[in-house]
Amino acid sequence: MSAVSPLAAKRALLIRVAMAVGVATFLVIAWIVSARRPETMLPEKLQLLTTAMYVAVGAAAAVIMALRIRITAAAASARLALAIAAWAVGEFAAFFGGVLLLLSGDWTLALPGTLVFAMSLVVVRAVDGSG
Repeated sequence: MSAVSPLAAKRALLIRVAMAVGVATFLVIAWIVSARRPETMLPEKLQLLTTAMYVAVGAAAAVIMALRIRITAAAASARLALAIAAWAVGEFAAFFGGVLLLLSGDWTLALPGTLVFAMSLVVVRAVDGSG
């Protein structure tokens, strides 16, 4: 493995923090907004969206792990780009859950995507090549 420049490490950290703050802000706002309005979704549509969310979250977790494996074998110049892609897939999962929180008012629907996003931040490292 080649040595990692301090600039690359700072960029990766800044990107991860920005994504985490964005997800956290969206989820907090979704929670506040959903608590102030009545549920407007039909139960059948909510069930369909919940199933789609679980499928999307599972697929996102699989993609994140595949990218993690790819990062360990990638050239140093490609690691940050692959890591950002993995983090973005995790971010998608968290936002999907947040949208369901907005639509249903059920905060438990935001948890699976949020956990996958947290997993992406923990298991995918861009700058040291260890995964």
